[in-house]
Amino acid sequence: MAETIGSTGFSRRSFLKMGGLASAALTVVGTGGAAYHAGKDKKSYTGYESFEGEQQTYDRKRFEIEGPAYSPVSKVKRPGSFTDLVFTRVHIFGMKQQAGWTKADGIDALGEPLASWYKEFPDQLDLDILCNTVTMPNAAKDHAKYDEYFALADAYAWGWEDIFAFYPAVPTEPPEVSDYQLKHAVPGGGSYDSKIREKALPFKSPDHAAELIKKVAHRYGATVVGITKLNPDFCYADGLRGGKDMGPWEVPKHWKYAIVVGVPHEWEQVLANPAHGTSYDGYNRVRNVSARVTGFLKHLGYPSRSHHPPFHYDLVVPPIAVDAGIGQLGRHGFVICPETGSNIRMAVITTNLEMTIDKPIDFGVNDFCKDCKICAEQCPSSAISMAESPKDMVSRGYEHWKIDTGKCFNFWMQAMGPLGCRLCLTVCPYSRRNNWLHKIAKDVDINDPTGLVNNALIFMQKSLFETRDPQEYLRPPDGRFAGYREAPEWLEVTNYLAINPKNPQKGD
Repeated sequence: MAETIGSTGFSRRSFLKMGGLASAALTVVGTGGAAYHAGKDKKSYTGYESFEGEQQTYDRKRFEIEGPAYSPVSKVKRPGSFTDLVFTRVHIFGMKQQAGWTKADGIDALGEPLASWYKEFPDQLDLDILCNTVTMPNAAKDHAKYDEYFALADAYAWGWEDIFAFYPAVPTEPPEVSDYQLKHAVPGGGSYDSKIREKALPFKSPDHAAELIKKVAHRYGATVVGITKLNPDFCYADGLRGGKDMGPWEVPKHWKYAIVVGVPHEWEQVLANPAHGTSYDGYNRVRNVSARVTGFLKHLGYPSRSHHPPFHYDLVVPPIAVDAGIGQLGRHGFVICPETGSNIRMAVITTNLEMTIDKPIDFGVNDFCKDCKICAEQCPSSAISMAESPKDMVSRGYEHWKIDTGKCFNFWMQAMGPLGCRLCLTVCPYSRRNNWLHKIAKDVDINDPTGLVNNALIFMQKSLFETRDPQEYLRPPDGRFAGYREAPEWLEVTNYLAINPKNPQKGD
């Protein structure tokens, strides 16, 4: 007979069975409860992705400094979009050469603003002549020979670039008009303009305005967002989009604030720069973010304008991003962001919405760049300075790291694959995904007053990671169009296409 328990007449076996059933029931109830709460959590939805800014993880408050990040050291001069902007300058100069200009004609024959600029920077004249007479013709020959080898990388880049012409529309009126208009697309092509809301909807406070704009920008796809008051010194002096002419212009009074948004490039192809990398993926995504934020502001009644590289902007982005606390300027002229390193593309939205601004940050980049020099060592054009500090590197009245744009652009036009180089952002030790190892390294480095961690990180980067001889990045026969790393398998043409292209990296 089974053993009974107390006076109930229950057997031990019955008790254990009941206990097991109760335990199972509790487990089911517990699981059901957990499932209920998980089901209510929007993060458990199929396909759900959070856009609340979780990627902007760095605690900037600890490293805030009183701005502005830059103070003039000499007379300030706004940059020229036809001269300081190397892409435009080389194009205009090339047209002058095609029209018959030679060095024998003298610099004055180039007309303004080129003449004054080349007199100030005479070494750039020889580099621009080289670019138009040697580099570009050689590039045309290389493309005829090696295009198929880079076909997937080019296709990937153009897949991003192909919608550039359609979104957003380029302003055709000055800011005093276009910033107050909404451009609506019409099915089948074309567009029409309408005025923005007559009276802007008021926010509860500048804090509320900043908080909402950042949340919306993240939801539109921004990885990082920062806000600052716009320094007019960083606006171009000529070539205003939609201006009455291409001459000098005054910075509009309603450009009081600058919202800076940034995204990284796709990580796998970044490491294959310059051969298989592209800028268009980052440019395209950040362009879409800035266009959406601009539309959001206009629909609330606030004038705004999107400034998005690589083609459509009226200001210099990096110093504005530094003022907005996005990161610090590196030796290579890129902004180094705590979350993404140098691997970031940014756009700016100018507006008059009163917002609480962010402060610049100092998380140790200046000291690190003084010691590191990896970008300068790997630069195939020697465009990045090897100097110990940016002291006495003054540009338009401000002291900061400078690169030789003429040397840089000459290699840009020499490189195969998608246009450009991007090698300096690739090799930067900060340009690593935020895994636990790199997070610890960055957190420890900023709290080490001795500099030992700094030097140890640089030593490990140079000793443990493969590097190239910069000569390898050059065109054959001097180099082999190498990438910093091998291309990801999805950009290797022979893995997917039934072709046998000439391979410059193997000496074909």
